[in-house]
Amino acid sequence: MSESDENLHKIEDIKRKLYDPAYPNAKHRTEGTLHTVSHDVSHHWTDENNVHEGKPMKAPTKIFKKFFIGAVLFFIFAIIFGVFMYYRGADTVTSEKIDITVLGNSFTEGGADLPLQIEIVNRNNANLELANMLIEYPRGASADNKTDMVRLPRDQIGTILPGGRVERNIKVSLFGDQGTVRQITVHFEYHPQGSNAIFTKEVTYPVTISTSPLALRVDGPVDSSSNQAVTLTVTASLNTTLPSAALLKVGYPSGFVFESADPAPLADKSLWSLATLTQQNPAVITIHGRINGQDGDEQAFHVYAGTASPLDPNLVDVVYNSLLHTITLAKPFLNANLSINGNTADQFSVPDGQPVTMDIDWTNNLTTQVSDAEIRVQFSGNVFNKSLVTVSNGFYNSGTNEIIFNKSTAPVFSSIDPGQKGKLSFTFTPLPVSGSDTSMKDPQVVVEVSIKGRETSSGQGFSEVKNFEKKVVRVMSDFQISPLARYVSGAFPPTAEKDTVYNATLTLSNSVNTIANAEARTTLPIYVKWGGLVGTTAENVIYNDVTREITWKIGSVRPHTGFGPINREVSFKLILTPSISQVGSVPQLLKDVSLVGQDTFAGNSIKTSVTGLNTRIENDPAFKFGYERVIK
Repeated sequence: MSESDENLHKIEDIKRKLYDPAYPNAKHRTEGTLHTVSHDVSHHWTDENNVHEGKPMKAPTKIFKKFFIGAVLFFIFAIIFGVFMYYRGADTVTSEKIDITVLGNSFTEGGADLPLQIEIVNRNNANLELANMLIEYPRGASADNKTDMVRLPRDQIGTILPGGRVERNIKVSLFGDQGTVRQITVHFEYHPQGSNAIFTKEVTYPVTISTSPLALRVDGPVDSSSNQAVTLTVTASLNTTLPSAALLKVGYPSGFVFESADPAPLADKSLWSLATLTQQNPAVITIHGRINGQDGDEQAFHVYAGTASPLDPNLVDVVYNSLLHTITLAKPFLNANLSINGNTADQFSVPDGQPVTMDIDWTNNLTTQVSDAEIRVQFSGNVFNKSLVTVSNGFYNSGTNEIIFNKSTAPVFSSIDPGQKGKLSFTFTPLPVSGSDTSMKDPQVVVEVSIKGRETSSGQGFSEVKNFEKKVVRVMSDFQISPLARYVSGAFPPTAEKDTVYNATLTLSNSVNTIANAEARTTLPIYVKWGGLVGTTAENVIYNDVTREITWKIGSVRPHTGFGPINREVSFKLILTPSISQVGSVPQLLKDVSLVGQDTFAGNSIKTSVTGLNTRIENDPAFKFGYERVIK
């Protein structure tokens, strides 16, 4: 019998012992009462990874369960802390329990004193220690209220007890246009009792300017064309009292050319005093000039008034009022361009006594016809010669110094079609300035051209179209140099291989304008030697032995030099030693003399040259005919 069969019989024997009641050897024993035993059995299979070293591992707690436990603990702590703070809250300081109230008028006249009362109440149950207050408000009428501020001295209040009240009375002066709002800001700083931290509370109080202390108005065109004359009238009216003498400043656009003003400005062509301004007598300032720019440009004039800066009396510090006046440049409807000898510059310089030819190129820039066109040319200036004016297709009126072109003199002006162009010309000659009266100064002729016509306006009558242009013709000074020579000693007439000494003199003449950086140059021939300066002179004369050049550093030359008590000249000695080859000739003593300088009024360089000297010195009383030629 095998081992497995033997085991099977053993199992069967055990079964008979257990279940067969007739089995003789069966014995039954009661072990005791059975009780229910509860076991915690998982409903899920246990992961093998949770078994370690033959023992089952405890499953980890879920993360939300941890979060929930933490939240419950925090909530419990918050309740406990809230209850604690509720019973301890009597000592807590909060800015919400600090009342800052500004009492006063919410409207004020610009520049007037505005009284205000500031009240601070501590409704906390603790002290406010080291309390102080700072008040600030806009200094002037500037739009930038954040940087240009007035800050009153800091008010050191100290400690404010619980329920304590502090009151302060102040006065402020606000500026601005009528209807503008200015903000007064109160800064309150404090330390809570028992703390070193600084806390701040701010309140703002708006005040509306009911009346500006100084009203400004600018009357002038709102559109113009480039290079046209512009007149602005600035009016300053006093509504209230000013705290001190005021200034008015006009900021010009970059394209504006200042010409004149009435009254004349104090400085920079743009600053006027308003010290005499009263409520009964407004200040009126008229400014004349021209605007240059491109079509469509907007040129803004900034006018503002206020007190002078303590550091710079020509600078406006506190601004009471300001405004902008804008002029838009546009292409002129009826255009007349004036040119001088073909040059379109606004200023042109001509030599003394030279005729001036001017052309007027006119154009109709409108899309409609212009009828009854008229061009007027007006002459003025201290050297205008009414006797030397010539014109074609126009009428010159010597009584009014005016040329008129209209449909009577030029039929084309009866009706000018859109885009139609044309040209007119005239000539004039300024008065001579050489030898003129010593009172003559800044010689010029001013030529002003105006053009106008009538444009049909929507079939209902006509509107006038105008344009204006101005040119200035400046006459250059007559700046000359004259050389002469006189016999001094030696062979006379000059003799071959013998020395003859002459004194050469260079004399300046200048008519009406100051000449700057003037200089004269000449050169000695090879057979003439430099003998040095003659007499005592302050003139700067340099001789170069290598180049044989004489340079006279003249510098500045005053008007009317050589025509009155003012003279400028220099003399020097020349030694002539002719050669036999020069017998019968008239030798040179000086080569041509060149003269240069800068006309400060006309703005032009002057360059001239005159013939040098030879031995034909006819201005010398000792000279006789034939003494100019070299003899043997």
